[in-house]
Amino acid sequence: MELIREVGDFSVGVAAHPEPHPRSASRESDRFHTAEKLRAADFAITQFFFDPAHYFDLVDSLRALGVDKPVIAGIMPATSLGSIKRMAEMQGSEFPAWLAEKLHAVGDDPAAVRAVGIAEATKLCAALLEGGAPGLHFYTLNRSTATREIYENLGLREG
Repeated sequence: MELIREVGDFSVGVAAHPEPHPRSASRESDRFHTAEKLRAADFAITQFFFDPAHYFDLVDSLRALGVDKPVIAGIMPATSLGSIKRMAEMQGSEFPAWLAEKLHAVGDDPAAVRAVGIAEATKLCAALLEGGAPGLHFYTLNRSTATREIYENLGLREG
């Protein structure tokens, strides 16, 4: 990041893991490493997660380490059961049993799976914004309609 700043006037963001990085030795070492990265950056964007407690724990841990830069919450709506499970496994995140249960209950109906995923992502986003998250970053995988639906569900649409 120091080299980037020498080259030009860039805003620099770093990745953060609300659930510690899967290769971290411990939660504490992960938080320390994240704090060190964020000290040199302007903001962080998290990997996606499903429980707002993970996000708030990350932010509280960073604050306790003296870092108060913005941490933007990463959201990936569960619009397909197979792909969301696969993505969670790839990044080392918990795929919570409560969400799997809700999605499996309607698993034979892709439209219903999508509706449940959007409803749950909307609840997550509302909790994050109400709790003080400075913003939301959506992992759309080139499919933005779910994000637009969540935006409307949250009442963020003007007019």
